Amino acid sequence: MAALQASVGASATPDADLSVASIEITQGFQAADGTTPLVARNATMVRVTLSLNGRPSEQQNVDAVLRIYSNGVEIATSPVYSSNGPIVARVVPSNANLNDTINFHCLPPQSNDLDFVVTVDPFRRLNDPNRSNNSSAVLDRACVCRAMVDLAYTGINYTLGGGLPDPLMIEPGNGDGFVRGIYKTGDWNYHRSPLPPPVVSLDIHISNLILLNTLNDIRQNQIPAAGYTRPEFIYGWLKGSPFASNGQAIATPGSAAFGNTDPAKFQRTFAHELGHCWGQPHNTQTIGVVGIDVEHQLRNPLGLPIVKESIKKDVMFAAQITQDAWVGSTTSLDCINDLRSACTSFHGGGDDSEEGAASSFIADATSLMQVPVLRICGAHDHVARVVRLDHAMTHELVPVTADDAQGNVVIESYDCFGALLTTLRVNTLSARQCCSEGATNHESTSLYVNLPRYVGGRESARVVVRERNHHDNARSHVLAELTRSASAPLIANFTVDSGETLDETEDEVMGTHGSMRDTPDLDIKPLVGSIAIHWNASDLDGDALVADILYSPDGGDAWWPVVVGETTGSFVFDSSDLPASRGANARFRLRVSDGFNVAHTDTPAQSSMMLGNSQPPDVHVIAPDTATTFPAGASVILHGSAWDIDDQLLPESSLTWTSSLEGALGTGRLLVVRQLLPGVHIITLRGTDSGELFSERTITITIVPREFNSADLNGDTLVNAADLVLLLNDWGETGLADLDLNGWVNAWDMTLLMARWNVIE
Repeated sequence: MAALQASVGASATPDADLSVASIEITQGFQAADGTTPLVARNATMVRVTLSLNGRPSEQQNVDAVLRIYSNGVEIATSPVYSSNGPIVARVVPSNANLNDTINFHCLPPQSNDLDFVVTVDPFRRLNDPNRSNNSSAVLDRACVCRAMVDLAYTGINYTLGGGLPDPLMIEPGNGDGFVRGIYKTGDWNYHRSPLPPPVVSLDIHISNLILLNTLNDIRQNQIPAAGYTRPEFIYGWLKGSPFASNGQAIATPGSAAFGNTDPAKFQRTFAHELGHCWGQPHNTQTIGVVGIDVEHQLRNPLGLPIVKESIKKDVMFAAQITQDAWVGSTTSLDCINDLRSACTSFHGGGDDSEEGAASSFIADATSLMQVPVLRICGAHDHVARVVRLDHAMTHELVPVTADDAQGNVVIESYDCFGALLTTLRVNTLSARQCCSEGATNHESTSLYVNLPRYVGGRESARVVVRERNHHDNARSHVLAELTRSASAPLIANFTVDSGETLDETEDEVMGTHGSMRDTPDLDIKPLVGSIAIHWNASDLDGDALVADILYSPDGGDAWWPVVVGETTGSFVFDSSDLPASRGANARFRLRVSDGFNVAHTDTPAQSSMMLGNSQPPDVHVIAPDTATTFPAGASVILHGSAWDIDDQLLPESSLTWTSSLEGALGTGRLLVVRQLLPGVHIITLRGTDSGELFSERTITITIVPREFNSADLNGDTLVNAADLVLLLNDWGETGLADLDLNGWVNAWDMTLLMARWNVIE
């Protein structure tokens, strides 16, 4: 228990007749009528507005306590003491001012029956003339289960714009601040893509659709081919702000988007393009009510306040900067109600599962039959009425694109005899809105499909893309055609140049964060650092060729793309972009396309090759920010993330929190701590993977002294037998008698009460 700082006692003269005017429970946006759903596993603020009931002047030193009950039982982290009390109660309070309300931070559990009970001045430190109206409650609220949504991100190596963005800007806890603040899922598994960053060498205003199709291919085909869970979304980050439209989504709704790293707008652009992916078009709405950045996600880098005025623009209002935007009702609800955040079992790695903590979109292609496919993609120019197709590529065992009955484009595949194999409808109209100020529609949008490569044992040899004609599709306008040529590409040679090799000293193999994941063959030196790949390929038909380079760490079971769409005949990459090989089982594959035909070759299976070294997990503190101050007794919600290139999403038990002053605090992505002693705490989050490699992140927070509770449990100003009876009534449970805030009433609390025996509180 925080030491009581002073003996206050009741005032000699009457104070205000205090009562609760309103209770708002918000996770970022809450409708004026309180009907916005609450989502479990989300930091929540309860804001209590007070009434002075006729007093003409403000009241000093007002505090309150919040008690939360699930199905009639008080939760373990209750009672909740205020995050900002005591406050000055205003005659005319405004919820646009953070400290005009008494505020509580909490983490409500999943439940269909939550009661939030607030008592003002629970220990009777004020001389309130009417105690009968000091309590109020919000009863029977639900806190619903929603999914942990998997969102992969990648930097874009935009060679015309200076290469890759700053990794610190886009990492968890920074780049995703706006997303986490407004979109309430059962947490976000926002993690870097396990694949190397895509390279863009053409002007982004020309190559934007190529980039979107590349990102979509990474999500749809390449990440699963590498043995990872297919993420619900993927987002690419450009260095600076080279794209005039700020960012772009592949479709509305969709699964891929990219944006900028301009400090003034990058966080909002991410949330805006993700809003398109959820299914939201542009709007011209303000948020209409005061919003709250509950975890203060947007403190960095712009120092934005927690309170969001009601005149802020909804995030889907086009061409806004971060400080001018938040979220309104429609956009907020779209995320909560989307099937991709439906509460189902998550398959993102790890070995423990939590009820309602994670998901996979049950209607996603991951649930469909996986077959060899022919990937067809390009740009649909709606003005010129043409589709400019990129080279087709084959993929093994991935889902076929679902037919869209509302599609405006029809894709047909035929065998070499002209027999129709597949007809598929897709919608290329849903992403025409341009996100720049004053713009209306993009002239071109993405077209991307996975067609079955074989139907009834017959292989696709021709693809036709048409405008949809509801009356006679055969007579509709042809947008593009792609026909298999007579000759496939010929690969003359394929070499991997050995870069640096890693000396097999124990320190170098183990690194600074644990032990090796796989014991190497000590006769083979792992390749590390810069590695060059060279190849020669030709085509008898004279077709232009593009190549994909793939890497397998396990002898060919899973394949990572090193680079896709390469035309130069060589590519240099760094070994740290890829996971270490499992022993001497590194393999590389060259895949060359002439537009339709695809040829490939692998490095010999008998050639022993090792690549890189095992990597520790990516660990980040999402909240609170370093240098944050809390009053003693307030609920501090520690929020972290951990993802590993081998294990993927780390289980809750692999995340541990410690304090430099108090030692171990607990485990998990979300942890509520209330018992921190006054002082400066260095809080450390450690994430440990299955190979015992670990990473740590630290923040510094300050707990300032405050008198927040009392051993005078009945509020009669004296600690005596009546208070002991109340303590014994709560024995083994929680409540106001939990004086040390460890989650239950026990002998330690009795010791603290007895130490105050007969003391006037």
